[in-house]
Amino acid sequence: MATAINETYWRDSRLKAEAEGYQFNRDGSPSMIADDNPDPAKRNPLGLFDRNGGLVAMRRVELAEDNMMYRFADRKYLNGDPAMLKTTLNSPWWMEEDRMFLLLSRARTAGAKLIDMARNQLALPADWTAADILVRARPKPGILLAAHAGPGRTVNVASGRYTVPRGEAPHLFIDQLYVPGLGTIQGDRAKGQANAEAWFDLSTLRAFDPAARGLNP
Repeated sequence: MATAINETYWRDSRLKAEAEGYQFNRDGSPSMIADDNPDPAKRNPLGLFDRNGGLVAMRRVELAEDNMMYRFADRKYLNGDPAMLKTTLNSPWWMEEDRMFLLLSRARTAGAKLIDMARNQLALPADWTAADILVRARPKPGILLAAHAGPGRTVNVASGRYTVPRGEAPHLFIDQLYVPGLGTIQGDRAKGQANAEAWFDLSTLRAFDPAARGLNP
């Protein structure tokens, strides 16, 4: 059985905690930020550390070249340069293709804009991302990636709460993926970018406008 190329990252307890929404100091130190809510009843389940967003890590998912992956990103970071598109790969937050199709189906059924449905189902606050570009790519042939998977958790930001809907059957959750080893690694974003370019097949990288007519009712 093949070993995931990011197996060490997947077993990293700090990264799993990050996937579950626990907040860490931005300098890459292993210390989680304390929950400053003075009311213990309103703190996160552990009652000690700040937790916001993330996912309910329910299962392990392994991704290979036959898995198309999707994520919403922020176009402004491309600075109008198509060559910068590869930087959108450097995030641990993704969806599998079937979840992307489910999201699209729900938007059409509800007569809602795809971006609005993504914010509703995935808890993507405008404070965090414009979500104005949709990126897709596959892992390179021979690369196996391990990810934490599960439904998203409610996010609290300055503009309000983004509550992930509950009540659907478990198989209908818009599962999110957290791929350890992408993003900022121990305070160094360059490490995550190097991993992204080593793990993804750049020839499959495509970007779409989620506001495009064909993706909306």
